[in-house]
Amino acid sequence: MTTSFMLVQFIPIIVLYTVFWVTYWPLANYKNGMLFAVTLPEHAIEHPAIDEIRSRFRKQFIQWSVGLGVAVIPLAVMNIWDKLLPYSTIYFLMWIVMFILGMAVPSRRAFISTLSLKREQEWFVGKKNVVHSDLRVARLKNAKSAPLSLFAIPLAMSVGTLLMIMRDDEVYSGIAYTGIGVTLLFLLSSFYMRRAKAKVYSADSDINLSLNQARRRTLSYLMLLLAIVENVHFLLICLFLTDENSDMSGLWITITMLFSIAPVAILLMTYRRIRAREQEILEQDGKVIYSDDDEYWANGFTYHNPHDRALFVEKRVGVGLTINTGTLAGKIIAGGLIGILAGTIIVVSFLLIRSELTSPVLTLTADRQVEINYPMYNYDFPISAIEQLDLVDEVPIGVKTSGEATARASRGKFSLSGLGSTRLYIYKNNPPYIRIKLSNTYIFFNDQDPEQTKRIYEQLKNSLQQ
Repeated sequence: MTTSFMLVQFIPIIVLYTVFWVTYWPLANYKNGMLFAVTLPEHAIEHPAIDEIRSRFRKQFIQWSVGLGVAVIPLAVMNIWDKLLPYSTIYFLMWIVMFILGMAVPSRRAFISTLSLKREQEWFVGKKNVVHSDLRVARLKNAKSAPLSLFAIPLAMSVGTLLMIMRDDEVYSGIAYTGIGVTLLFLLSSFYMRRAKAKVYSADSDINLSLNQARRRTLSYLMLLLAIVENVHFLLICLFLTDENSDMSGLWITITMLFSIAPVAILLMTYRRIRAREQEILEQDGKVIYSDDDEYWANGFTYHNPHDRALFVEKRVGVGLTINTGTLAGKIIAGGLIGILAGTIIVVSFLLIRSELTSPVLTLTADRQVEINYPMYNYDFPISAIEQLDLVDEVPIGVKTSGEATARASRGKFSLSGLGSTRLYIYKNNPPYIRIKLSNTYIFFNDQDPEQTKRIYEQLKNSLQQ
């Protein structure tokens, strides 16, 4: 099993399991007036039916966890068996979708059962389906938030990374542009967090103001910190890709992986601190306001309230904000995200299957043109443009700039150590390879049959000598 596939597939699987267990397993505990994201009075927890729902949830959650874990075994087999390796990414993407949908099933069923029991027993808490507001808090809620102008710091970092990488190796500029995009995304998130409605905790306006300002101040600086951390992450990735010392690859991979996990850890710890502080203050307050709006929380984690104009509201399950699909903008955003996810899976699957079933073809035409035919990466040039032609047993290490790269084959544009911009049309670990040097690029080509590769090389060599 290759190290790259371990990093790309199995570490994300571990992260997914960790996130879902941390998020969903505690739903069976009565906390902040809620059980399975349903608001309940404290005495309701003693009802025998609640114990049955809890027991059923925990049993189903463990069953889904084990079942999806067993479903990882074929993925491990695919990573070991070379003939199945190209399909492992397709299986991995399908597994992720199945995992996200499947692990939500137990909590969804528990939410529906708890809400049904609540209606049956009439355990309503506070005013039903009422949206509270505090006009004073709505006006002053962002007074202590981090200024948006501070995002100039991570933005300057991302631009600096872009300028550095374009000076050293322009092929990696896409990574730096991604850093700029991520910074703007955090800036946009911080902007919309400020526009989200203020939360009414209590009949005491001072407590509402204090908690709202504290929450927004913490989250605004959190987003700024995450933007800075991610820009350091992208800088490290660029340094790793431009470092030609292969002995350091293990260290670079470890560092970049730590920076991948750090934002999740920071996010979870920050939200835990916020909620602990809110709970501590509200436990001492005798004027807590409860609003029973469970009807708007389908499944307990998706919010659909056409009577609420807020586009983003705080999640009941997990951390952060969720979209109000009861608004037109919310419907557009949710539909767009689903469309992007489905489109990505379809396109990636198509490219991987095509890569497996289609082979590049190199031909020499009657008018002495060399043509390499491969979907989206066709390339042709006159044979007189060849400056050097060799038959080699190795291809230098490098990274893909655009194209396809699996454990079996590499096709498209790459940047190789010591050569720079290169076009690859190769089956990996299948020497020999034809190396063609042009004035502006290198080309590596081979056939699945080594003898055919040698015949193509001889044909090119003879034609070049004529």
